[in-house]
Amino acid sequence: MPAKTTLQIVRLDPKPVQAPLRTRTPFTLIGHGFGEGMDVYVSTKQDGSDRVDVEVLRDDSATSTDKVWPVVAKPALGAPPTDTTKDKPDPPLWVVIKLNGQKSAIQGFLIV
Repeated sequence: MPAKTTLQIVRLDPKPVQAPLRTRTPFTLIGHGFGEGMDVYVSTKQDGSDRVDVEVLRDDSATSTDKVWPVVAKPALGAPPTDTTKDKPDPPLWVVIKLNGQKSAIQGFLIV
């Protein structure tokens, strides 16, 4: 019986992802276990329980593999920016993926 591939984001390219409001921002997930039907979204929490109003879609103009998954993010007009200029800056948001009951997340998404 073949070993089950574990879903995991190892890094983002670029990191951090800096996405302006209402602008399509391409970035790439790098890791393993990626595949068709994968749900990609942005959250304030590592467990993915608090979705942020950012549309994240697969970039069909680029080649996707089980290790490289190009996407395009577009924060909605009402999405609150990540304020990194305060004395205690806002932490970067989490990019979360879900596929076949597995989940992985990595911090490194900023709404600018």
